Amino acid sequence: MKILYNNISKVMLNKWITCAIASIVLVSCTTDPNSPGIEFMPDMYRPQSYEAYLEKYDIDSVKFVEKNITKYTNDFEGLSDSAQKVITDDINALYKVFNNGTATFKPVEGTVPVGYLPFDVAKNNRDGAKGISMPLTYDEQNMKEGEVYYNIFCDHCHGEKGDGNGPMVTLGVYPVQPPAYNGGASVSLTAGEIYHTIYYGKGMMGGHASQISEDKRWKIVMYVQQLQGNTLEQLSGVLPVVATDSLQSDSIK
Repeated sequence: MKILYNNISKVMLNKWITCAIASIVLVSCTTDPNSPGIEFMPDMYRPQSYEAYLEKYDIDSVKFVEKNITKYTNDFEGLSDSAQKVITDDINALYKVFNNGTATFKPVEGTVPVGYLPFDVAKNNRDGAKGISMPLTYDEQNMKEGEVYYNIFCDHCHGEKGDGNGPMVTLGVYPVQPPAYNGGASVSLTAGEIYHTIYYGKGMMGGHASQISEDKRWKIVMYVQQLQGNTLEQLSGVLPVVATDSLQSDSIK
């Protein structure tokens, strides 16, 4: 009898578990194609997201209140006044999170990325760049890397030999030929002037500050100086002085 009773208990327990699971599944289902049914802790994987620096009037324009009401109920108008107040109070509290009218704080004036400082010579002050010295050491490794970067970013216009006759010029893409580094006025450009040109651009050439990292820019400058006719021995007599962006030691290596 005891064994029979135990068997019956196990069968009943299994039935109860099966019924419970089936009930949960049925209750979780819905005929609304836009509804996921019952979700466990939906806020964990369906958070409210906002664009950076979103203004309050922008939040209103994307129906901030309406979107949050649907998180609570699909029949807000059918709720009692007290229930509506609870929901609106919660939404208003969330709305007030946006201090000073923005979704996120803007960086304070003068903020720069960690490890860098802005180029302290203005775009219209090309003469001010003349006295800026090469901050890297003139050596064969930096010169070789400068040649690689020059071939990637520069030779299609300025030419492989710096003669201003790159493929883009020979194809007739540019109406004006870029200046040659191995002749003319560009031969006398200082490292600072070359860097200024790479950073801000000049004439038809756009600025490359956003495309080339700081240490790579200076290595390109180094190679351009070689194209000007300077030897590594001549250039190595220039003492490195950091006068522009903050060069991190690990980025120079």
